[in-house]
Amino acid sequence: MRTARRALAAGLGLALLTGCGFSTTGLSFSDDDRLEILEPEDREQLRLPVTIDWTIDDFEVTGPGRGSGDDEGYFAIFVDQAPVPSGKTLRHVARKDKTCRPADGCPDEEYLAARQVFTTTETRYVLETLPRTAREGRREFHEITVVLLDADGRRIGESAWYVRFELKRDVR
Repeated sequence: MRTARRALAAGLGLALLTGCGFSTTGLSFSDDDRLEILEPEDREQLRLPVTIDWTIDDFEVTGPGRGSGDDEGYFAIFVDQAPVPSGKTLRHVARKDKTCRPADGCPDEEYLAARQVFTTTETRYVLETLPRTAREGRREFHEITVVLLDADGRRIGESAWYVRFELKRDVR
């Protein structure tokens, strides 16, 4: 009886979603295996500095302001946070910060780094420091997310590659 109720509830939920205009149109559900994070391994225990190392296929690394397609550009690294949405530039990070004015060149590299967002044209990045996410003596976990940016700094597609790790801090 309980199983029958669950099946009925699941069916009603699906009917409500489709009846309320829920749609998967425009969403990409295919795997994007162009990028592979080589280092660190998922859930590895690390000490500072932390090196992130990856490979990329079918993507030409050109850097900001160079190139014009979705298969060329550079990388953004987000530490312990979701990346900017697909199609948004890194200005999205500062969208609610009235002190960060584009006319003043904000957000710049320093602004983004203070918010744990980094860009690079290399397939390796070293994090010298990381914000403390746990009290001393507690296990500390971090997540790194890498996304592709086009020449204008706009996130390409919905693909994101991430790795989680535990940081072991030196006891003082």
